[in-house]
Amino acid sequence: MANQDQRSYDIQAILQEMRDEYWRSLEETEQTSTSEIREFVIFRLGNERYGIATGSAREVLRLPRLVPVPRLPAQIRGIINLRGLILAVTDLRPLLGLQSGELPARPQLIVAEAAGLTTALLTEGVEGIRSIAVDTIEPITEGLAGFPREAALGHVATDQGLLILLDLEHILARDEFIIDQKGGAA
Repeated sequence: MANQDQRSYDIQAILQEMRDEYWRSLEETEQTSTSEIREFVIFRLGNERYGIATGSAREVLRLPRLVPVPRLPAQIRGIINLRGLILAVTDLRPLLGLQSGELPARPQLIVAEAAGLTTALLTEGVEGIRSIAVDTIEPITEGLAGFPREAALGHVATDQGLLILLDLEHILARDEFIIDQKGGAA
């Protein structure tokens, strides 16, 4: 009978431990869920993965007919007609210190709006949208291959590798996007 009493005592202790663990997990969930979550459109350029805030992205599309415009800076690949709206196609690769060159095999555009500009960002592929907790974003300690650190919100380690989160407001506010009357950057 003493053995049976011992067993019932153990069950009570186990139940209490389970209750405590349950309440601890609820508190931890509540603490982690208070972290601000932001969503980013994830895309590829070369071997790197980047993200821009979804609030800046308007739509994603395949590259329609690209019309080259002479005497424009390297980051402007040309213009497109998107349902009657003429948009510049911006290649971020020169601004990020990546090799530019030919158009990607299957280019996709992200129509984005930031710093008072609407442009179509040239990408090598859009992966989708990802929710990221702000407290998991780590600052960039080194410049992005010649690109100022202020242009990046930071980076996040993911299962697919490093993800660099760009500050599109800062990038599109740069002087390289001011085109003078002669077609060159100001």
